[in-house]
Amino acid sequence: MLKVIDDEKLIARYARLFTKSFRPFVDEKIRVKLGHQGASFGAKVAWSKKLGIWIFSQATRNVRYWNAFGRGKPPASGQLPITAEINFPWAGIDRRTGAAFAQDAQKQIYVIHRGIIGGGKKGIGKSLFEENYRGVWAWMEDGDSLAQVAVIGCLGSSRFALQAAQFVGKIEKLKSTAAFSSQTSLNFSEVSFREERVGNPPSSLPDAEMDACDHDLMISHLAAVLSRWKFKIGNDADMELFLMPPASDSVSHIFAACADGSEKNVLAAAAKLLLQKSARDGHPLAILVMPEAYVTKYVQPLRRISVDVLGYRTEGEKIIFPDLGRIKIDQN
Repeated sequence: MLKVIDDEKLIARYARLFTKSFRPFVDEKIRVKLGHQGASFGAKVAWSKKLGIWIFSQATRNVRYWNAFGRGKPPASGQLPITAEINFPWAGIDRRTGAAFAQDAQKQIYVIHRGIIGGGKKGIGKSLFEENYRGVWAWMEDGDSLAQVAVIGCLGSSRFALQAAQFVGKIEKLKSTAAFSSQTSLNFSEVSFREERVGNPPSSLPDAEMDACDHDLMISHLAAVLSRWKFKIGNDADMELFLMPPASDSVSHIFAACADGSEKNVLAAAAKLLLQKSARDGHPLAILVMPEAYVTKYVQPLRRISVDVLGYRTEGEKIIFPDLGRIKIDQN
């Protein structure tokens, strides 16, 4: 379980580390008018082509650390709406502020979000976030109460900026889809891979374990790599990633991911795959993705129950699938 950080000096330290995490990715600074018409101001935002986002950070003493984000390269001197904000209180606990820093039992620091999102449109708010956001969720000691929060990423990770950029992208899709939907719950019918579907909904169990922060990044990156093959790639509420041959409406490959090597999580992911496989015609290939270091331990036991194993490893900001070519592929 996480525990919120309320010490002013620690918040200041981590707020500096937060903004510093994006600097290696910045390509240029662009002067814009930030905000909406009638309430905008001149600002220089930092644009990152690799992350696909722009960032603007500003500290207001004794109030908050403000971090605004948007998707796509902004036009110079243009009016720039804000897609997402990841704001931290100056000190203490402020549940009206969207984000906070938290630590686990090993003193690892995370950036969490309470689901407070705005957009100036009906239906966009905390309820939309809680009912539709898919990602990493965790329970957190929030002062004298217990709260379930979305984990944006691990602050000390070399992939934190990528994790934060993915969060911004999910918020953009969440808002844009809600704007065109007459229902609070979002519905996706066509076969496609959507990053905003990746991850888990909030759990009702207070002892639910927090998934590793690289899980969503890894699934999205795997989908991008697989897109080079001649398959239709999709995901839905039940399957986080699947493949369909070009001229078929049947699922040929089902993927599930386990971001750590604990036996409990591996068995849970394998069981989920087997249930999904049994519900599909054509006996699709079930593939469990896990860290490379654990493949040897599980590859034979899982193959005995018709689950293949695909390993991955991280090198700095990169996620690599060294044995992807060994997956059985038949595109005919």
